[in-house]
Amino acid sequence: MATLKLISLSLCPSFKRHFRDTNINPTPVSSISPPLQNTRSDSNPINLKSFSISYRFSASEDEAENCSFDEAVELFNRREYYKCHDLLEALWNKAEEPSRTLIHGILQCAVGFHHLFNRNHRGAMMELGEGVCKLRKMDFKSGPFHQFERDISAALDFIYQTQIELAACGDDLCVAMDQSERSYLLLGGYAAGQHLYKLQSDSDDQTMYIVFSPDGSYANGEPPRVKLPILNATTELLEACDYY
Repeated sequence: MATLKLISLSLCPSFKRHFRDTNINPTPVSSISPPLQNTRSDSNPINLKSFSISYRFSASEDEAENCSFDEAVELFNRREYYKCHDLLEALWNKAEEPSRTLIHGILQCAVGFHHLFNRNHRGAMMELGEGVCKLRKMDFKSGPFHQFERDISAALDFIYQTQIELAACGDDLCVAMDQSERSYLLLGGYAAGQHLYKLQSDSDDQTMYIVFSPDGSYANGEPPRVKLPILNATTELLEACDYY
């Protein structure tokens, strides 16, 4: 399998100036990019199955207000990131610290994957970076939320490194790619709007992967991939955070 040497991201950079100048917002909003319709990943010559991302319209106000964390987790794991955002936003508005920060972090991860599969690579890196920042702030040492943080961080590393590969940068430019706000801005502009990432599953265990294969460039070999994060958490685990 093709591999990439992943670099360790220095998360939690200051994005405040960037947020003032762009439409990317780190806080929960109901105006993230409109959903794509009938989006389906292309088939791959490797013996893997391709899957689509489900983009549904925004949840109704009553549905969002009466939702549970378990429902939001189910939506995230079904890759219904747009609707998951709406439910998590409703929960975030009612939550108190420290679970409020945790919900916000998961929400931003959902927005990040919505952006990624909507071909907004810069938005994906920005939101996933902010999401991991909040997850790390919780300082989990073990358990489902800790594993989720690790998986999100690995996915962000993967996206960042494949964007560098796509840019075909030389040594001087790569040195400047220091996981800062400027790095995301520079890299995110490459191939904006192009279909670079798709989802596939191994036939053996049905584990989902994010696969990087722009324009079939890995047609003669396996493209690099990373496990698609899922969240194995419940309302009880979320409520337990308030007693840490």
